[in-house]
Amino acid sequence: MDHARSPWAGAGTIEADREQEPAGAGRAEAEPAAARRRPERGRSERGLRILRAVATGVVWLGAGLTLMLLPMLTMSTGSDCEIDDTRFICTDGGQDTVVYIAVYTSLVAALAGTWGAFSRRLLGRVVWGASLAALAVAWLVNLLIIGE
Repeated sequence: MDHARSPWAGAGTIEADREQEPAGAGRAEAEPAAARRRPERGRSERGLRILRAVATGVVWLGAGLTLMLLPMLTMSTGSDCEIDDTRFICTDGGQDTVVYIAVYTSLVAALAGTWGAFSRRLLGRVVWGASLAALAVAWLVNLLIIGE
């Protein structure tokens, strides 16, 4: 009997065991490891979606408050103007400026901030931050005009 052709030749060695395994057995072991990693990726994606939703909510809350409160604040401040009052808020142009700053800034900030929150690029993050900064600047400018 030829030992090289014997079914027991090399039995017990790693190479012999690998030759006798089915072709897909190595992949079968790798698939459960990859499947175990997928939920982690799913969790991080879910967390990222939640973070984006919160970021969008912050922008929309700021834009909504700017849109609702600043025009009303302007109307209430402009109501105590006298006929000879020369403050900027007491002119028609001053009141229009304060109202339009609030309206346009809130609309642009809401749209840009929503895009920025859901964008995966660095530019999106910058736009999201800039939309919040624009809302803060709108409040600052309006309060300076009103408090003049």
